[in-house]
Amino acid sequence: MLKSRKIIWIALIFIMLFPASASASEPYDTFYVNHGTGSEWISFMQDVYMTGDMITGSDDTALNRPADLFVADNDDIYVADTGNNRIVHLDGQGKWIRAFGTEEGPGKLSEPEGVFVTHDGLIYVADTGNQRVVIYNSDGSFTKEFKKPNSQFLPESYYFVPVKIVVDDRNVLYAVSRGSYQGLVRIGKEDEFTGFFGGNKSKASLMDRIKRLIFTKEQLEKETAIRPQEVSNVTLSDEGFILTTTTGVGSDQIKQLNAGGSSNLKGLKHDSEQIVDVALDSNQFIYVLDQRLSSRETRGMGTITIYSPSGTELFRFGKVLQEPDQRGILSNPVSIDINSRNDLIVLDSNLSMVQFYTRASFGKTFFQAATDYFDGNYEKSKANWEEVIKQNELISLIYSGLAEVANKEGNIEAAMTYFKITYDAEGYSEAFWTYRMRLIEKYFFSVLVSLIALWLLYRFAVKPYAGALKRRLPKVVQMVLDDLGTALYTMLHPYEGFYRLKGRNVSFLSLGIIALLIILVKIATVYWTGFIFNPMNLETVVWWINLLPFLAPIVTWIVANYLVSTIKDGEGRFREVLQGSVFAMTPFVVFSIPIIILSNILVLEEKVLISSLSTVMWLWIFTLFIVKAQVTHNFEFIENIRNSITTAVTVGIIWIFIAVSAGLTFNLWDFGYQLYKEVAFLG
Repeated sequence: MLKSRKIIWIALIFIMLFPASASASEPYDTFYVNHGTGSEWISFMQDVYMTGDMITGSDDTALNRPADLFVADNDDIYVADTGNNRIVHLDGQGKWIRAFGTEEGPGKLSEPEGVFVTHDGLIYVADTGNQRVVIYNSDGSFTKEFKKPNSQFLPESYYFVPVKIVVDDRNVLYAVSRGSYQGLVRIGKEDEFTGFFGGNKSKASLMDRIKRLIFTKEQLEKETAIRPQEVSNVTLSDEGFILTTTTGVGSDQIKQLNAGGSSNLKGLKHDSEQIVDVALDSNQFIYVLDQRLSSRETRGMGTITIYSPSGTELFRFGKVLQEPDQRGILSNPVSIDINSRNDLIVLDSNLSMVQFYTRASFGKTFFQAATDYFDGNYEKSKANWEEVIKQNELISLIYSGLAEVANKEGNIEAAMTYFKITYDAEGYSEAFWTYRMRLIEKYFFSVLVSLIALWLLYRFAVKPYAGALKRRLPKVVQMVLDDLGTALYTMLHPYEGFYRLKGRNVSFLSLGIIALLIILVKIATVYWTGFIFNPMNLETVVWWINLLPFLAPIVTWIVANYLVSTIKDGEGRFREVLQGSVFAMTPFVVFSIPIIILSNILVLEEKVLISSLSTVMWLWIFTLFIVKAQVTHNFEFIENIRNSITTAVTVGIIWIFIAVSAGLTFNLWDFGYQLYKEVAFLG
């Protein structure tokens, strides 16, 4: 008994000395969006933002269906408390200060849905229920109002129903008016209507275009006019740019408008049609709020998406559920803003609450490094990137930043390595240009002498004895070499070359070797093409999968051409069609080898040479296939063109048949498998 007590006391002392570390996991996942040349992939990672305080209030301070919030310069928060017909003023920590707009008089509000505070403290409110914009002093006292502007450019039927507003440094007001497809209503500092701004463009469907072609003018007049989607929200950046969001569209949901009303964010893309608001921090990083419900299908999408100042997607996090069961999960987010501490503040209408998200330690380090990177301060960002990489080495932007640092320091080999990690072909190309220049300066004379020596060796030591050496080779090898020579001759002299093949049986050994060369060269184009022109992870490449889309058209063309030509009384036998088609692919081998070599030497600015060679190669192959069909089947030119078109259609039919057969086979197999599982379960 005494021994047992001693063991228990020792265990308790051990637990007290070495307590288990407690950890709190966020109720949502965070993902980083990696970008490479022509590719994009997401990585699950640690949180950049953590769930902070949740402000709900109680009794008189409780919110009711709030619709908008705004963070002032001093970090105070203003909420458009729609259901309570008031504006709620909170301090930077979310503590109640006051509410105004409920007093009788000209300042009384009716279902306000938007609020904005200027640098000098004036509070603008979109008094939606009263169809006006109200201005209050910083103490909450009424100053003036804007109703529908008196302008000859606004018809009597136009309703001014402001829901969101911003005011720029010139005291020009921009208002989102419900039902207004023309864009933002712009009101100048003299209270005059100065026009609509930043409206969306209407997009005609395929059916609409068809109607325009075939309908009469009278019929078109009876059709419902195609209206663009109305702007849903508006935000003003610290630099004075107007940003709009549009709900219900699949592209251009977010626009950063220039003076002409067009968007500067051409590269920003988002895959949701339920974007409701956008905010920008002091370094111009963009935070997008999405109302889309979270589900298994939308995992990895996120509720809040963070973009770089140039519109490159960086992070996704957050979750939206109809009935949230944890703090930090939202139900119906309607507005987002950010304070000077870089806390994200989100307003939820269904939950009638304000949710804070605080930037995690990892997020602070990352955004400091990213800020320096996007500002071009690469050397300054190095220490922060090195700290970030200690915590997460899967973020591609880290290596982009370190690559730029290495470039500035003159460490070109390291820069190329980092650019390759991020699959950044453009950055790699710029670094490789410098690396290539160094090699040329160092080894140009040696390479030139070596090339001249090799040519002299071939000219005086190999070529004079090539014929005698060939005659000493086994007859099988001589035959294969002759067939390879015939393939090259046919490439340069198509008609004469294919006439030589007509009626002749090329050995299957020679055909197999040529076919094997074609396959090997195709595999070489995948694995040995220079990174600049093939920026991909070769470890994930499955060589035979890359061969299928290359060989399938050739094989189906051979079969289809033989079948169609036989029906049309073509003279060619299947073997002649086969060997002619194999010989017609000779340019692929001849051109691909120098293309592979050049792809490891040239940079992106010189890609026109590679693209030109590729174009010539495929045109050459196409021409050889046409000539082969004409000579093999003894067709006239026009007849051969018709036959080739019919062959192409037949190829398409064969592919459709294979696809349908594969689908039916899979469904039959799946039915049998499910039936087996059910019988096994019941048994």
